[in-house]
Amino acid sequence: MRNSAAPSVDPLAAPPERYRLLAPLRRYLVSVVVLALLPLAALLAWQIVRTAGDEQAQIEGDLARSAAAFAAAVDSEILASLDALTALSHAEALRRDLPAAFERLLRTRPPTRRDWQGVFLVDPRGRLLLDSGANRAPIADALPALRQRVLETSQPAVSSVLEGPGRELVLLAVPVALDDQTGVLGARLPAATWQRLAGAAGRPEGGYAVLHDARQRVIATSLPGPLKPGAQLPPGPVAASRGRPFGVERTAGLDGSEVYAAWQVVRSAPGWGVQIMVPAAPIVAARQRTVATALAAGAGSLLLGALLASLAARRVTRPLRTLAAEGHAGLPGPIEVQEIAMLRDALQAASLSDARSRRALEEDIAKRRRIEDELLEAHQVLQEQQRLIELTQEAGRVGFCQYRFDTGELFWTQGHCKLFGLDGLDGDGLAAWLDRIGPEDRERVRGLLDTACAERHDALTVEYAVPQPDDTARWLSSRLQFEYDDAGAPLQFAGVSVDMTDQREAELQREELTRREVTARRDAEAASRAKDELLAMLGHELRNPLGAISAAADVLEAAPPASNSAGEARAIIGRQARNLAHMVHELLDVGRAITGQLTLARRPVNLASVLDRLRGTLQVTGESGAHELHLDAQDVWVHGDAVRLEQVLSNLLGNALKYTPAGRRIDVTIRAEGATAVIEVRDTGSGIAPALLPRVFDLFVQGERPLDRRAGGLGIGLTLVRRVVELHGGTVAATSSPEGTCFTLRLPAIDPPLQPEGDTLPPGRRRRVLVIDDNADVLAALRSKLELDGHSVSTAADGIDGLNRLLRQQPEVSIVDIGLPGLTGYELARHARAAGYAGRMIALSGYGQERDIHDALVAGFDAYLVKPVERGELRASLRAA
Repeated sequence: MRNSAAPSVDPLAAPPERYRLLAPLRRYLVSVVVLALLPLAALLAWQIVRTAGDEQAQIEGDLARSAAAFAAAVDSEILASLDALTALSHAEALRRDLPAAFERLLRTRPPTRRDWQGVFLVDPRGRLLLDSGANRAPIADALPALRQRVLETSQPAVSSVLEGPGRELVLLAVPVALDDQTGVLGARLPAATWQRLAGAAGRPEGGYAVLHDARQRVIATSLPGPLKPGAQLPPGPVAASRGRPFGVERTAGLDGSEVYAAWQVVRSAPGWGVQIMVPAAPIVAARQRTVATALAAGAGSLLLGALLASLAARRVTRPLRTLAAEGHAGLPGPIEVQEIAMLRDALQAASLSDARSRRALEEDIAKRRRIEDELLEAHQVLQEQQRLIELTQEAGRVGFCQYRFDTGELFWTQGHCKLFGLDGLDGDGLAAWLDRIGPEDRERVRGLLDTACAERHDALTVEYAVPQPDDTARWLSSRLQFEYDDAGAPLQFAGVSVDMTDQREAELQREELTRREVTARRDAEAASRAKDELLAMLGHELRNPLGAISAAADVLEAAPPASNSAGEARAIIGRQARNLAHMVHELLDVGRAITGQLTLARRPVNLASVLDRLRGTLQVTGESGAHELHLDAQDVWVHGDAVRLEQVLSNLLGNALKYTPAGRRIDVTIRAEGATAVIEVRDTGSGIAPALLPRVFDLFVQGERPLDRRAGGLGIGLTLVRRVVELHGGTVAATSSPEGTCFTLRLPAIDPPLQPEGDTLPPGRRRRVLVIDDNADVLAALRSKLELDGHSVSTAADGIDGLNRLLRQQPEVSIVDIGLPGLTGYELARHARAAGYAGRMIALSGYGQERDIHDALVAGFDAYLVKPVERGELRASLRAA
């Protein structure tokens, strides 16, 4: 209802005088919107301007990088030509002062650099001895200054671009020794060389590249127009780059228009420089459009925000003035603004509840007084209990706790919380205590607690570990005292907890020391037994061949040299020496296998061929003559090392022959099971003892052998078998019974090669090859292998001779040993590449680690082979040429 006592006030009338100095809501709303939009508009404008600046910086950065790349390309071209001239200056004809022979060499051999228009030679007195490009543009008038620079500095020099029609070229020169004096050897580089570099230089769209010499004359440019090689640069680009090795600046371009130019000096040619230019007009126009767009967007957003805020303020201020003047009764109808409607309803509700509030106020005041009195009394009781607890709690490593079963309330003192690594009790009830105990002790403590309550124990002592926030553990011992009601139900328990960490850690340390002592003693005893067994085996195994060699030596001393006894003695010495070498090789192989240094020369291998080669070896040696040997092999291909796989089969078959009595059967089968190659070696011997079978592949493990040890060895063959099979990605297993033993190998199979390579190469694949190795046997073997394939082969035995032959002969392929005298293989490769040798270079070494291969590739080699090199690997490497 409208309040009849309220004065009638026009809501649209002017406000009273005391409110005139206050700002209206409309002004605040407009100010808020403007202030809210102003940073956004400013940020938008700043971001757009910044983006334009970043784009400008990116354009300048791209120009600078393009200029640096162009300068690097020019540097590379100059240095490559100077290196080639330097290599050419060491020619034998020049060292003997034979210019005519040197000219014949230049006329007959292919050009050292394809861009050269000729090579010229100037004697120490300045006379032009030869010029292979004499039929082209004359260069005599430019030689004195160039020769003077070379003789003064004893360093290579580069001329400026020569002037005149048909003479747009640059001269490069290096010092050369002639008749104990210094002459000049040089080459012509035509304008097309530099024009090609300028055309290939990276540049922004619409830009162009310029190369100039020390006199600011154009050498090459990608801009079509009147500026030809030899023309003078305009003053704008010259002034921009004067005195600075690199930079970017806005200046006048070659055609007079305004450009952004980036310049970079050419380090190998003093005074030379490159410039990359792009027109400035499109860049400036784009930046101006961006700034104008930013300003227009900011101003438009501010104006639109102020207009909308003014319209919204009118819908808010009118009902608010009515509420202020007449109260909630002045707005009986619907209101458009939700908050104003809520304000009116709240005013109405407040007026209705005002009377009820007054009546309840006195009752509330009396109630609060009673509550305050009760809280004060409870606080005093708690303070007294806290003082009692603090008096009974010892400082440091002791804490107290109390738990009531009827209410489930758990109370901990501050000392008890610290024992558990907490600032306060974390959780409610007994679970808060048990959850803090380590998981390995939690169920045990819970069970002891339940048992004590069920059996009505008066006290209980438990020890347990508690994890701490710093990831350590603290051992606690808790003593609990229980109270029960008349029916035997537990009421509460009170307990004290003590830190037992030091005592527990001391016990654990004693147990750990005892365990380590027992383990160390057991390991030492096992190592001692292994050492004694190895020494005993070595002594016995070496005694037989050494005894036979000693006896044969005595026969050689007593018997005539041409007698049958002397020949038989020499055969015994050779055979027993090979046995000794075989033992040493096995020890070295297993040592490399254990330390991870065993390398594989992997290629497609037919396991049937490996078994066939092993069959031939056994037939020659006669080792299988006393047994019934059955070989059944399918054509199954794997990617592996044929030599190592033959060694694996030889060891397994050798064991079967040793431990199988004469006359019994031995089966070797090779078959494919899906994508797996399976090899089985099955004998009919007495089998392997069950206790020995799990350790049969361990080092120095062997079965029982007779006193003559004919079936014996060093106990390393099966260890080597397992390691070689694992390196091939396969597995090996052994099964045994009194009827015999079976070894099963499984290797990943591959598809057969599509075109197996024959014994001879077609003429189109025969190469000119240079082999450089200081080992005469290796050199002869490689030469024979290559010549059998039809290659033309030349050799060298040291690094210096090899480098000279390589640069002189320019073979298609060079095979270089790494460990050469004079120059190492790495140094030889670097010198050869620097001199312009482009043939295929193959490194040869006895080391096959990843670091060795990486060093060889960095030095300039194209491939890497590990000694000994098989014929298939050699062919594959030459095929890549």
